[in-house]
Amino acid sequence: MNKLAIFILFLTAGLLSAAPVLTNITAGQLYDQVLIIYHLAHPDNLPCEISVQVSNDGGASYTIFPTALSGDVGTISTTASGAQYQINWNYISDGVGSGKNYRVKVIADDGAGEVATPVFNPPAGSYENAQNVTITCPTSGATIRYTTDGSEPGSESEIYSTPIHIDETTTLKAQGFKPGWTPSAVSSAEYTIAPSNMIYLSGGSFTMGDTRGEGTTDELPTHSVILSPFYIGKCEVTQGEWQAVMGSNPASGYGVGANYPVYSISWYSTLKFCNLLSMAEGLTPVYTILGSTNPANWGNVPSSWDDNWNAAVCDWTANGYRLPTEAEWEYAARGGTNSPDYLYAGSDDINSVAWYLSNSAENTHPVGTKAPNGIGAYDMSGNVWEWCWDWNGDYSGTAQTNPTGPAAGDTRIIRSGFFLNSPAWCRVSKRYSSFVHDPVFYLGFRLARSGM
Repeated sequence: MNKLAIFILFLTAGLLSAAPVLTNITAGQLYDQVLIIYHLAHPDNLPCEISVQVSNDGGASYTIFPTALSGDVGTISTTASGAQYQINWNYISDGVGSGKNYRVKVIADDGAGEVATPVFNPPAGSYENAQNVTITCPTSGATIRYTTDGSEPGSESEIYSTPIHIDETTTLKAQGFKPGWTPSAVSSAEYTIAPSNMIYLSGGSFTMGDTRGEGTTDELPTHSVILSPFYIGKCEVTQGEWQAVMGSNPASGYGVGANYPVYSISWYSTLKFCNLLSMAEGLTPVYTILGSTNPANWGNVPSSWDDNWNAAVCDWTANGYRLPTEAEWEYAARGGTNSPDYLYAGSDDINSVAWYLSNSAENTHPVGTKAPNGIGAYDMSGNVWEWCWDWNGDYSGTAQTNPTGPAAGDTRIIRSGFFLNSPAWCRVSKRYSSFVHDPVFYLGFRLARSGM
């Protein structure tokens, strides 16, 4: 039989001028039950709500709210006599383990108080996988209302009934309500869902372009950019990842292996990869071509200029995979800051962060084998050029928010430089472009997702 450590009991009472009184509280374990005995009296003979809370950290916090309770819990209608009552708690059914020094709090409330603040489980934090969040309220009979968009909950907000599935970065807020009671304080929790191969950037502002005075005219004028939250891949998409989704590996002659960056891919083909991967993972596909988000309806990836594929629509609100914008790419390459204002992605020493002409032996190299930049992203200087969403075009000197490039053009932006480039081509502000249909041997990419 599992045994619980000794229970230490506390009590609290409603805050009226004549408050309920709990006395003679004892507890003991009988097999898989904990028996809680108490006496209750109220000077005004008012009904009381009896609830139980449990602490597993020595009473620092009471975050376990038992539900497998029977007996004298909930509403006690007659309270004047100071009679004895008993609560049976099946702690095993509530998933409470043995061997800890639990503390139990018995609460009597006569209905004139404030609803207790709702509690989230798991708590706020950063997680690699989607989370199913439960919300509990210590006040018996309280209704929990919540929001998932960061707005304040109120009496008309969604009623909590089942765990909330969170698969993207979300601010969850909740408030407890009960007739005749003061609503609870609002509880808030931010959940960051960042898969292990992605980095979450909370957004912000930076100066884009040639801030070091070592670039070319297409990197000017420098200008201020504000970005919303987004995710960026830690590494370039690998040949193994590409083959798992697309069924073949286009890379040949410049480094071949599952952990090498995929190369010899066109801009068109990256759109297909992104939507197929999104669909495989149950995410909402980002790209629409010919009125469909399903690549099965797009036909073969074009090997020449194609007006239908050039007219691809990007749904920036979808949670699926996509290419980064040029601004997102540079922000990530800079580590989300202009200070320090590195030439390359994470350093002024190109050899520490990049595979380029002088150290590559004229081949790609496995991703993530050089030092990362400040946000933990690898190979944002060198190895392979990386496709971005934007058509190529001139910069504007005016401040911009979430720029996505010109509406049309002849070529799309690529960034980072590649294994045969000199250092000047591997700078974080260096711009280049390529034809969308042409799978050149130096072209690869990394994934992004909108951060909502």
